Amino acid sequence: MERHRRVTAEPSPNDMLPSPRNLQTGPGAGLAPAAGLVPEISGCWSPRLAAALERFFVMMPGRRMSAVDSARVPLHIDCAALGGAVPQLGADENYRIEISAVGVRLSAAEEWGVLHGLTTLFHLLVRGGVVPAMRIDDGPRFSWRGLMIDVARHFMPVSALTRTVDAMALFKLNVLHLHLTDDQGFRFPSWSFPRLAQDPCYTREELEMLVAYAGQRGIRVLPELDVPGHTCSWLQAYPGWGSADPQPTRRFGVHRECLDPSNPEILPAIETLLGELAEVFPDEFVHFGGDEVHPEWWTASERVRAYMDDHGLADVDELHAEFNRRVTAMALDLGKRVIGWDEVLHPRLPPSVVVQSWRGATARNRALDTGHDCVVSANYYLDLCFPADVHYRFDPEAPESELVHLEDTLGQDPRLAHVAAGMAWTRQWRDVTVAQKSAEPETARGSVIGAEACLWSELVDAETLDVRLWTRLPALAERFWSPSARRNEDDLYRRLNVSLEALKVGADMDLFAISRRLLRRAGLQVAWDPLAAVLEPVKWYGRLLGEEAMAARIAGREMPQSRPYDADTPLNRVVDGLFPESLAARQIARLCERTAAADPTAAARLRAQAETWRGLPGNGAGPAELDELARRLKLLGTLVIDVLDGRVAPESAVPAVLAAGQPHGEYLLAVADPVSRWLASRQGPAGARGDV
Repeated sequence: MERHRRVTAEPSPNDMLPSPRNLQTGPGAGLAPAAGLVPEISGCWSPRLAAALERFFVMMPGRRMSAVDSARVPLHIDCAALGGAVPQLGADENYRIEISAVGVRLSAAEEWGVLHGLTTLFHLLVRGGVVPAMRIDDGPRFSWRGLMIDVARHFMPVSALTRTVDAMALFKLNVLHLHLTDDQGFRFPSWSFPRLAQDPCYTREELEMLVAYAGQRGIRVLPELDVPGHTCSWLQAYPGWGSADPQPTRRFGVHRECLDPSNPEILPAIETLLGELAEVFPDEFVHFGGDEVHPEWWTASERVRAYMDDHGLADVDELHAEFNRRVTAMALDLGKRVIGWDEVLHPRLPPSVVVQSWRGATARNRALDTGHDCVVSANYYLDLCFPADVHYRFDPEAPESELVHLEDTLGQDPRLAHVAAGMAWTRQWRDVTVAQKSAEPETARGSVIGAEACLWSELVDAETLDVRLWTRLPALAERFWSPSARRNEDDLYRRLNVSLEALKVGADMDLFAISRRLLRRAGLQVAWDPLAAVLEPVKWYGRLLGEEAMAARIAGREMPQSRPYDADTPLNRVVDGLFPESLAARQIARLCERTAAADPTAAARLRAQAETWRGLPGNGAGPAELDELARRLKLLGTLVIDVLDGRVAPESAVPAVLAAGQPHGEYLLAVADPVSRWLASRQGPAGARGDV
């Protein structure tokens, strides 16, 4: 079976990710396939809108018509007001589209809505065919629809970020959050502290270009300067800023090293850096991190303990909170609003700080209950390689009880069973409590202002970025844009396939071609493509931790030195070129379901697929780490055919299929689960006869 089957059906307004808020079709005729568009402009106009219209016609050259072409129809664009140089939180992004046989009308209150309307029009027209008459009234559910990319662990050149911005615009995402600093790298070019910047590093001109490029597409760029933890890279350049002698590090995981808040140089340095960020990034927000601060350095330092005594700080939580309060005040003096990860929650935290929740479902409510607005990232970590439908189930505003239930049931998903114990380890986050309630008992509850997908880059570089992001992010874009009631899991993957086709045209991003190139680079021959098509990376932190560190974490004794990866480990194996989720395995699952329902056509296709597996060449068509997986898939093909022909009873084949589905190294044979479910449905007299 092909890894991806091109979608050739007539275009439908129901194909889009994200789906519009309100769409009504008919009556009357729509746009014929040959109909071309001639722009007619009214209201406000700007170079940004002119550039967006030009990009629209570059993507769809067949729709560009002159005033004398016979098949022309007007594309009337009416923009009531222009926006600033870059978008702001809460900007009006609503738009309306009306399509009929006599033309298209796109109207919006601000130019941000026009940008989104042109994107929707692209999705409607890109597949060709007749576009039905319709009216769309659309706008976002959340003003903050973000993507965080970690550019510190693995540097992402500006070319990778601009193509990411192009794809973000296709799916109406509007915040690119850059995690610029971490233990392994400092990617911001400070002119006051030039030793901080590590090679490779962005230039100021590159970042300013990126901000302008994103702003042209209605996207904000949010910088993050992570303090006071995750700062080993700082301490390599300025050792005196810590409370002990820093050690060079390339390993991943939480580090004990952190900034020394008792050092009188620290806060002025941070203030200077925030000022430099403000010069480059005009966004109203700045992110100051605040996550995973290890207390050991502070508690072991006599100087820090004396500082705490002098300032009446009872423990390291209060020390961290006071540090955050002072950093927040600096940002506010620069005219910036502040956002931090949910570890910053504390009664001392100013109420203006927005909290980005990541530690499970309950972190959101801890922020909201103490009066802080929240951006939700829990359960939207794309580096975990979860299937798209798993992320899609988590709504940013769902009741906490529903979210907790969904988290508890993840371990029952057979696709995640191999990491169920690890995921259960994270339930300890639910016991995290804010030390005390705010001094104001009548604190107004905060609001969910948006959501943000995160891609941490320990196992992602510029070459693998696109495959790791865009195989699932369009599904999350719908969670962030569309009404909460728009939960259509049954149709999600069909629309996701359509979105991948749109990416090829709209962002010049062919994910299947990129994956093939990465697989060839890893030494996989074409003959083993059917194997690669049904492989997936192991889930959660299975790759990053490795078996030894995973077991240690579950037992409560983390051993970071045993991790198999560090910042210098090449990401050039087959596992790095695979999709996080095998779409071919999903097609096999549908064939198995239809075969179980006595569909002879599906049974024939399943047999043909099994013959392909059984006919795989022996060892040598790829890296040796795949030899066992090839053996398992060949066995799977033989078992499927034997069951179809009645030579083997389904119940006899189940144990071998389940064994084939167990992790092997960093790989999963994703097709084993649907085949085992098909066999289970056939157990009994009919199954033993091989009926279909």
